[in-house]
Amino acid sequence: MAKYKRHTFRSGVMIAGLVFCVAAGEHARAQVQDHQYSTADIQAGYKLYASQCALCHGGNGDGIAGVNLARQQFRRASTDDDIKLTVTTGVAAAGMPSFRLQPAELNSVVAYIRSGFDLSGTPFKVGDLARGKAIYDGKGGCAACHRVNGNGSRVAPDLSDIGALRKPSAIQRSLLQPTAAMEAINRPLRVVTRDGRTIRGRRLNEDTASVQLMDSEERLVSLLKSDISQYELGTTSEMPSFAGRLTGDEVADLLAYLLSLKG
Repeated sequence: MAKYKRHTFRSGVMIAGLVFCVAAGEHARAQVQDHQYSTADIQAGYKLYASQCALCHGGNGDGIAGVNLARQQFRRASTDDDIKLTVTTGVAAAGMPSFRLQPAELNSVVAYIRSGFDLSGTPFKVGDLARGKAIYDGKGGCAACHRVNGNGSRVAPDLSDIGALRKPSAIQRSLLQPTAAMEAINRPLRVVTRDGRTIRGRRLNEDTASVQLMDSEERLVSLLKSDISQYELGTTSEMPSFAGRLTGDEVADLLAYLLSLKG
């Protein structure tokens, strides 16, 4: 990583040198555990980041080569305490100075980073990764529909990189309010072909002339729209809500596991 120029010191490169190492294995996967990130902290962290860090790290957190703060890609940091230590001690080799911040300020910067730069400031709680995986495999029954790293069903979207694609609050909302959080491409599809076949599934791709979907039997189907007599997109997610089925702590644990899935 190139050293920062002297004039960047005042700009406050608060988090330069925070690093994600893919080879760190389970240590890196356990980045966020047993923490509550409040709206107040996330919004306060955004203000600090905008004034102190954005000049070098950029508004999207990807201004430094090899680092993407919004996607939790660091070089040295893994836990929240790692991030705080880097901010308070600096990284001399990278030209990052140390910062004297109050504990509440450190917490808010971490909360904003962990939120994935979620400007809405939606609060979320992250629990324990290992417990979350056990819920995914067991009580949650997630593998009956979803797939992770080649294991599980293809009926619902593959979650192998969900932690890199979606913000924590968005994943949390999908667990509790799946219909409200449903993305357009994931609306359930029902088509009736001109030869009388009825096919239900989820869209993988669609253009003006054709549609490709994964049907309820995990078969890949490609259809020309000229061969379709009825085409209906559902408005209700087929994913059941975990509200009431899992406790708040269990939802937090499951969220921790899903956030660890980065492909």
